[in-house]
Amino acid sequence: MNVRALLAAGTASLFFSTFGCSAQTRESQAINIDADDIAGVVSSRVGPEAGVWVIAETTDLGTRFAKIVVTDDQGRYVIPDLPKAKYRLWVRGYGLVDSPKIAAEPGQSVNLGAVAASNLAAAAQYYPPIYWLSLLKVPGAEKFPGTGASGNGVPDNFKTQEQWLDLVKTNGCGPCHQLGNVATRTIPPALGHFDSSVDAWRRRLRSGQAGTAMINGISRLDSAEGGQLALFADWTDRIAAGELPHDIPVRPSGVERNIVVTVRDFGSPKHYLHDIALTDKRKPTVNPYGLIYGATELGSDDVPVLDPVKNAKSLLLAQVRDADTPSSLLANPVIESSPYFGKEALWNSKFNAHTPTMDAQGRIYFAAQTRAPKNTPDYCTKNSPIRSAQLYPLPAKPEGFVGNARQVSVYDPKTKKWSFIDTCFGSHHLNFAEDANNTLFLNNVGQGELAILGWVNTKKFWETGDAAQAHGWTALIVDTNGDGKRSEDYNEPGNPVDPTKDTRVPFGLYSVSVSPLDGSIWGSNLTHPGYAVRVSLGANPPETALTEIYKVPLPGYGIRGADVDRNGVFWAALGSGHLASFDRRKCKTRLNGAGAEKGEKCPEGWSFYPLPGPGFAGAPGAAETPYYAWVDQHDILGLGANTPFATGNQSDSLHALVQGQIVELRVPYPMGFYAKGIDGRVDDPAAGWKGRGLWATSGNRTPYHIEAIDSPTPGAPGTSIETYSSPLVVNFQLRPSPLAH
Repeated sequence: MNVRALLAAGTASLFFSTFGCSAQTRESQAINIDADDIAGVVSSRVGPEAGVWVIAETTDLGTRFAKIVVTDDQGRYVIPDLPKAKYRLWVRGYGLVDSPKIAAEPGQSVNLGAVAASNLAAAAQYYPPIYWLSLLKVPGAEKFPGTGASGNGVPDNFKTQEQWLDLVKTNGCGPCHQLGNVATRTIPPALGHFDSSVDAWRRRLRSGQAGTAMINGISRLDSAEGGQLALFADWTDRIAAGELPHDIPVRPSGVERNIVVTVRDFGSPKHYLHDIALTDKRKPTVNPYGLIYGATELGSDDVPVLDPVKNAKSLLLAQVRDADTPSSLLANPVIESSPYFGKEALWNSKFNAHTPTMDAQGRIYFAAQTRAPKNTPDYCTKNSPIRSAQLYPLPAKPEGFVGNARQVSVYDPKTKKWSFIDTCFGSHHLNFAEDANNTLFLNNVGQGELAILGWVNTKKFWETGDAAQAHGWTALIVDTNGDGKRSEDYNEPGNPVDPTKDTRVPFGLYSVSVSPLDGSIWGSNLTHPGYAVRVSLGANPPETALTEIYKVPLPGYGIRGADVDRNGVFWAALGSGHLASFDRRKCKTRLNGAGAEKGEKCPEGWSFYPLPGPGFAGAPGAAETPYYAWVDQHDILGLGANTPFATGNQSDSLHALVQGQIVELRVPYPMGFYAKGIDGRVDDPAAGWKGRGLWATSGNRTPYHIEAIDSPTPGAPGTSIETYSSPLVVNFQLRPSPLAH
């Protein structure tokens, strides 16, 4: 039945039936609660409301705090384990508008009245951003390959529609911004008046410190008719004229109703949050109930710290080793005023921490800048005593601020001291191996000559304090001569292939993960359409490490974050709208020899699992742009060991793959949740679901786009600096039923 027609006729009860709600009123059963719970029944004029969210929010604690649950099939809910405070309680759900916020305290039973949306326009304001993003018109497949300004208007460097979408979704706009939320699907009045929406978008993309990067990115999509700017302008024009999403989301069902979501903020609206560290991934019982540490990348030298027990947030001032370490401000000048912060420069960081992780002693390792890029140590040159440098020197001394010129900084919460590991390679993502040396593996996101895998023997570093001797790296060499070992001399990328030699590939790792199965290192490479990269270290990695690469085949493309499960299966988030796996055990042919450097061996190793949500008209797959993938190796959440997750960056969610089906863990409030890092911790193994959970950041570069407390309209940002949202850290727990407490 056509929902639009039903709404036009005013038949709201049928609208509710479309969302799977019962129209029959039933007597609610008694709900048992403790003194720290709030419970009740949600109903509307058509009966109990199943699969809607009940939100309890307070500002009484030391952080923005909201706990969210889903009603069961009888409209019942229990919000468990609330800290003592005064709360505002309300209902949010698809097909509804927010109910009035009423006062409540733990220990109370509160029945709530759901409010039906009067029309589809009102209901759509609560849809995830992907439903609005899918209205964006993209060039049809018939326009590829592009023939340039004098031809079909599509730049001639785009050979396929997938390559074009990869730039817009996964490796261009999508990695930094949630598209389709209120802040992006409308033009802020503070930008001023413009003769056309194209002019407005051109000005918008010059705003603030991201202006340089945004203009550079959009210029790659220029065309005779205005390129992507014109498509964005058309998108916002149609929405302003009243166009609404063509699809309707479904309410949570099944195990999705058992999720408990707790939202806190920390840091500042001015400084975005990239990742967090809270435990040792190898042993998630480390640091139980302990502090959570964030990384603000370009934004700030302050490390945000959250105490999840006391709900207290604080800032730890990061340290750099050298006083002349350059600031991110040098590479990110303010071009034009931001509609939120004017000409103020927000990003001013020497630390430039990208990703942190924790070891078994609770020390936090940051991929962070400790010195000026120009001060590369002499031990990085060919004359170094370090074998890695003799084989593959990294002597570059770039001037100024370089985004990927990070080393490793370590903070010990016990001693309150910082230590610095000066690596020759730039660091980006990092993960520990399960070995006696506690080897920390790091990627360098650089390509070409910078395509290496790096590592730090942390046991040796803590014993000797000698960073030079504790670290090493290897070029990425593929066994193209097929002899099963690495040749001392090898072909260079772009040169004619000598079949008697191995071949170095220029495909640097973006992610880095260690396989518990065999100790091999896996990573993703962003070069379209994307590659899985595997490094087998051998007995002496600088000399023996061999690399395998596997190109992502259609229907997949646009790889970004990736992880490995305990069976050695590689999992990746794809801009094609998939969670994908590569299982090397499925390969039917030899993986080395001639052509191995092309990555076309073993397409049968790939499997693809479509992510939910609508897609762009004329393009396959969901419009989702997942930033990262993470595997719950230890069954921390409770969906099963080795459950893979993809971040739902355009859908306010995490996507979990369970028995071949996607389970969506949505954060309905505040709208604007954009996950980057995921981690899981077991605080108390004996406490069941209450003693464990997943934690995720909300890490887009514009935290002030997140729905504000007392937002003037659903999903809208705050109206002043005082009301802008700070970055979020979100805790997910899975209870056995919607009423468990």
